[in-house]
Amino acid sequence: MALPLSYNIRSLLQRKSRTVLTILGIASVISIYVAMVSFSQSMTSTFARAGAPDNVVVIQKSAFSLSLSSLQKSSTNVIPFFDHIRHKGETPLASPELAVEPWVTVPGRAGEIFMVARGIQPVFFDVLDQIRVTHGSRDLRGNKLLLGPAARHKLGGVGIGDTVVFFGESWTVAGLFEAEGSSLELAMLADLSDLMRAAQREELSAFTLKAASVGEVAPLVKLLEDDRRVLVTAVPEKEYYVASGRTFSMLPAIGLLMSYIILLGAIFGGMNTMYTAVAGRTREIGTIRALGFSGASILVSFLVEAALIGAAGGLLGTALGWLAGGARVNVMTASVQCTVTPKVAATGFVLAIAIGLLGGLAPALRASRLQIVDAIKQV
Repeated sequence: MALPLSYNIRSLLQRKSRTVLTILGIASVISIYVAMVSFSQSMTSTFARAGAPDNVVVIQKSAFSLSLSSLQKSSTNVIPFFDHIRHKGETPLASPELAVEPWVTVPGRAGEIFMVARGIQPVFFDVLDQIRVTHGSRDLRGNKLLLGPAARHKLGGVGIGDTVVFFGESWTVAGLFEAEGSSLELAMLADLSDLMRAAQREELSAFTLKAASVGEVAPLVKLLEDDRRVLVTAVPEKEYYVASGRTFSMLPAIGLLMSYIILLGAIFGGMNTMYTAVAGRTREIGTIRALGFSGASILVSFLVEAALIGAAGGLLGTALGWLAGGARVNVMTASVQCTVTPKVAATGFVLAIAIGLLGGLAPALRASRLQIVDAIKQV
């Protein structure tokens, strides 16, 4: 014979303050969990969306990223002429680039902003066909910039015609581009010659090559890495950006680890609440046992109370965590738009119930093992 659900609800309402505090504690933990998991997944997917399956990134041997790579400018006489590279007419689709990370100021606003700038040539748009210029011109000569949505956000929403300053020079926003929500949208695109002059750089950072087909990516990578004229690391473009995302994902991963630690605190908080409930209802439990309810019924009843507390905290926590959806978070040079999926929200809700059950298990077992005579004797 099971105790009715109304008994559990009435018991929770009789100790409103402690119940509400426990619910709020679980809700805060779940909201952090949902936000951090969503941010981590959004960071990973932002980088995973970048790149084309038929593109190859070429950087200095053993370099970790574009901005840490240095290739001799003379490599423009070698790298674009490898076999397996696609051509547009007579032009090989090989994009030489300079990637730097300057501190940028916006006139009239305080502070400096850590950004990514990529110096490019017109062939860039034929190679990185994921990029689509939505406003303005591709002609970047004369200290002009194209900005992606993430770069604009980091710069405080600057628009076409606005000016920013880096490397001691003024740069005018000449246009805007989109790249399917990928990490490519983090960059400020500038003319290669202008950026090399301003940054006082004589070397390139990298090449992005478009292979003749997806099937020729692997042979192209092998040719590049085996050639002794250039000491380079060649990586399929999608693999390169996925690896880059792992570096940026370290911060949300640390935040996620902290949320797991806080989860343990929530479990102990729920356990404390349920132990208090058992201590305050010892005679009541004895009376219920005397009426014929079994220890198993008591166990299930207390677990139901714990699950109800967890479910209430889960509903509130997932609702709060859902508010993180759409928010942009700046991490180093990245700016990532957080997306909360129904799967993450559902996981948070289930986790909240699990927290309630884990916190309530030991007190529920204690309640179910109380002897009738001993329980009724309690004052």
